[in-house]
Amino acid sequence: MFGEAGTGPRVPGTVTSFLKIFGFVMLCGIVGPIFLVAYFLIDEPGTGWMLWTGLGVTLLDVVIALFIARLSIGGQQRTARLRTTGRMAIAEIRGVEQTNVQINDQPLMKLDLHIHGDGISSFETQKRTVVPIFQQPMLHRRVLAVLVDPATNEFEIDWQATALLTGSVPARFTSSEDGRTYDMTGRTEPLIRILEILRQHDVSTSGSIDLRSNPHARQAVMEIVRAYAGRDGRWIAESSPAGGSVAATDLLSTDSRRPVGERLGDLEGLRSTGQITHAEYAAARQRILDSI
Repeated sequence: MFGEAGTGPRVPGTVTSFLKIFGFVMLCGIVGPIFLVAYFLIDEPGTGWMLWTGLGVTLLDVVIALFIARLSIGGQQRTARLRTTGRMAIAEIRGVEQTNVQINDQPLMKLDLHIHGDGISSFETQKRTVVPIFQQPMLHRRVLAVLVDPATNEFEIDWQATALLTGSVPARFTSSEDGRTYDMTGRTEPLIRILEILRQHDVSTSGSIDLRSNPHARQAVMEIVRAYAGRDGRWIAESSPAGGSVAATDLLSTDSRRPVGERLGDLEGLRSTGQITHAEYAAARQRILDSI
C-alpha cells in the first residue's frame, strides 16, 4: 500500500495508544510498583501490607490507563468516521456560558448552538468544550464551522475552519485563468461550501493550498468564488499583461447595491495594505461619492 514502509509485524494502533497512556499513568502512580519492589527487597516481618498496597495501586493504574485509552481511541475513531461520512456545516452560537471549570488552565465553556447546512437537518444542541484563550475572540462572530454526521447529528467543532469563517485567517483565492485574487475572508456562506468541497477531495486547509494538481476540486472551488465575487463585485486585484496592477476598485467600490460605508471601508483596507495606489484610491473614492 502507498504510504507504508518497512517490513515486519506492525503493532496495532490501539495497543500502541494503550502502552503510551499506561506508561504515563504508571509514571504518575509509581508508588504502586515502588511498594512491590520494596516488598520483595526488604526481608523483614510486617511488610506484607506493601505487597497488597502495591498490587492495589498498580491494578488501579491499569484500570485508569484502560479507561483513558478507551476514551482517546473512541474519540479518534469518531473523528475518522466524521471525516469520511460527515458534512461541513455552520453552528450559530445562540448562547455562551462559563462553567467555572478549567482543564489544563483553559476554560470549559457551554455553548448553545443551532446547526444547519446543506444535506443535514437543522437542530439545536448544547456542547461543553474547552475553548483556549487564543480562540475565544472567534466566539464574538457567533459562528463556528462544524463537521456533522447527517445520520446521527454527531458533530465536532473544526477550529481551523472556524478561523476562516470568522475572518481570523484570510481566505483569498487566486485564479490562474484571469489572474485575479478574490477575497472571501470572513464570508460564511461561500467559505462553508468551499470547505465541504475540500473535505470531499481530502484537501488539507492548513496554510496555502495549491489546487492545480486537483482539477475537479479547483474547478468547483473557483465556480463558487466567482459566483459570490460576481454577486457583490468584490476582488482584490488582477495582473496586467505588462506585469503591473490593474485597479481592483472598478468592481469593488462602484457596486451601488452595497452600503457606502462598507465600500469605503473595503477601499481603505486595500489602500492601507498597499494593494492599490493612492491615485487608484482617490479615483475609486470619488466614484463612490458620486454614486450617492
